[in-house]
Amino acid sequence: MKKPYEGHEIAYQRLKEDGILSWGGSKKNKRHTTLHGDIKVFLRDVLSQPWAPKSGRVLELGCGTGPILRWVCKKGFTGLGIDISKTAITMAKEQSKNLKIKFKQADVCDLNVKLIGKFDIVIDGLCLHCITDDKDRKAYLKNVFSILKDRGLFILLTMCGPIDRKRFLQKCEGYKIVKKIIYVPFEDNNYEKLTIFDGKTYLRTRYVAHWKDILHEIRRAGLKPKLIRYNANNFKDTFGTLTIGARK
Repeated sequence: MKKPYEGHEIAYQRLKEDGILSWGGSKKNKRHTTLHGDIKVFLRDVLSQPWAPKSGRVLELGCGTGPILRWVCKKGFTGLGIDISKTAITMAKEQSKNLKIKFKQADVCDLNVKLIGKFDIVIDGLCLHCITDDKDRKAYLKNVFSILKDRGLFILLTMCGPIDRKRFLQKCEGYKIVKKIIYVPFEDNNYEKLTIFDGKTYLRTRYVAHWKDILHEIRRAGLKPKLIRYNANNFKDTFGTLTIGARK
C-alpha cells in the first residue's frame, strides 16, 4: 500500500505535462516557484545569523523541482535534494544543470542515513505538513536529527493552524477537516489511511496542527529552535505558516 504523500507523483506528472516548472504554478503562470517572498526573506534572515553555517552540505527533504535548494546553493553550498516523486526529481535535474546539486528519489521517512552522510543544513521544503501519520512524522524528524552535523541547522517551512475552517471549506468544496488533518475525496484504494465520510472515500493530505504543537514536536526531536516566525491565517491564506531555524 502507498503512503498518502506518494500521491505527489500524480501531481508532478500533471505539472510536467502542462509545462509548469514548480509546485504552486499554473497554466497562466508556469514559471511560478515555491520560493515566494516570505520564504526568501526567512532564508536570508536565518542564514545571516551568526550561528548559521556559511558553507558546506545542504540537504532538502521534499525538494520538489528544487527552487529552494537552488537558491541556497547559489550562496556557496553543495546540495542534495530528496523527494518521493520520480517526476519531481527528473524535473529538478533538468532545472539544476551546472549547479553543485544532486537529486535522489526516496521516502524521507525511510532513509538510509548512514549512506546519505552528514549535512551542515537540512531544509524541510514544505514537506512536513504532507506527512500526516504520527509515526511517520517521528521517523522523519529522527532522520533529520541523525543527518545533521553537531551544531547543524534545520530549517522548517510548514503550514500550521489555527485554520479559518469556515472559509477553507468554502474555498475547498468537498474537503474535510477533522482535528488537525485535511482530507480530500479520493478513489484509489491502493493508499494507506483511507477514511470513509458519509459513504465516500477520503485521503489524508495535510497535517495542520496548531503552531505551538509543531514547535513542541521539533523540540521533542532534540532540536533547539533559535529563530521562529508564525504568520496567522489572513484574507489570502486560510491557514497559518510557521518557519523555524533550529540547531542540533
